[in-house]
Amino acid sequence: MTLVPRLPPGRANRKALQYTSDIHRLRNEGYAFSAIRLALLDAGVSVSLSTVKREASRRLPLAMHTPSTSNAERPPRPTAEDRTSTHLKSVPEWAPPSSALPTGREIAEAFFDAHPSNPLFPTKETS
Repeated sequence: MTLVPRLPPGRANRKALQYTSDIHRLRNEGYAFSAIRLALLDAGVSVSLSTVKREASRRLPLAMHTPSTSNAERPPRPTAEDRTSTHLKSVPEWAPPSSALPTGREIAEAFFDAHPSNPLFPTKETS
């Protein structure tokens, strides 16, 4: 026998718990946290802005998900071949080949050679 909790993880007496799906729906529609807080206040739930942000950042449990679009309306997922061709298209034509680019170590060494930061080592003066 496996136990299946009815409530999502966290405290069971959270004020905004029953409005979690509404908070997520309003955030997805583009409403600000303060507007959602005022809507909750109109519904009789007095919560802080931090509470609204916290509830919006929580993941919805599977039972609370509302189907927003059907599978027929969703665009097809890009295949690995599509992603590769898209990546190749995003590289500008003027960019040098990747073998000509300096490594991160070389960039860091050039920076620290030009900007000595240790006061115990005297700077090299060129005459």
